[in-house]
Amino acid sequence: MTFEQKYRAAVKRSDTRVCIGLDPDPLKLPTHFEKNVSGVTAFLKEVIDATHDLACAFKPNFAFFGALGADGFTALAEVIDYVPDTVPVILDFKAGDIGNTAEKYAEMAYDVLRADAVTANPYMGWDAVEPFLRGQDKCVFLLCLTSNPGSQDLQRVITENGPLFEVVALEAAKWAERGSCGLVVGATHPEDLPRVRELAPDLPFLIPGVGSQGGDPSVIVEQASSSDGFGTLINASRSILYASSGENFASKARQAEEGLRKSIQGVR
Repeated sequence: MTFEQKYRAAVKRSDTRVCIGLDPDPLKLPTHFEKNVSGVTAFLKEVIDATHDLACAFKPNFAFFGALGADGFTALAEVIDYVPDTVPVILDFKAGDIGNTAEKYAEMAYDVLRADAVTANPYMGWDAVEPFLRGQDKCVFLLCLTSNPGSQDLQRVITENGPLFEVVALEAAKWAERGSCGLVVGATHPEDLPRVRELAPDLPFLIPGVGSQGGDPSVIVEQASSSDGFGTLINASRSILYASSGENFASKARQAEEGLRKSIQGVR
């Protein structure tokens, strides 16, 4: 199945727009887990078991696994493989480099780790993005207007075609004619979501910034959904993963996920 097929099937199956970010920090693991790679792997597998039927995607963050050393890469591969085939996996590593290096990033993500989608930085232009466009099989989510405070430093710079984030949205809509493409648009910019959706009406939006960063999911759904009711993957990481530090962590993770899911459903 392609990324889009998996995503749409997951949405229809559970009426969900919740994407769960997998950002494992050994120091934040529940107290009964070892604070090492083995503990991280066991913890994430239990979270996946408890939440996968209500998730439209999982998004492992490459840096959190890389910080665990060589064994972290093995753990990342094991966690991705553990996600049920019915739920897509987005590898969050924000790749962005010249063409031949981008080719290797794409090979690592798609062929070695077997992710369904990736995040990438479009700053270096078409030749740095093109390797991630594999027809409709995979999907590359391009950084457009990110949720961090520093996003205004560059993403709002005014060009002759408008703010830089609008230029990215326009280019992504063109590049999507060559393969499946989406945008990363932060929940902390609700006032800009309608404009990005206007410029890229058919692209899926990966939306971080709810939960710990304070984005309001009710506003996001209203402003960012595409005309067919799909097109939004609302990501939450810490608020789900670390909903409890006790032995009930898995049930609390599911409870937090279900709370976000219902808040989204209430708006829709």
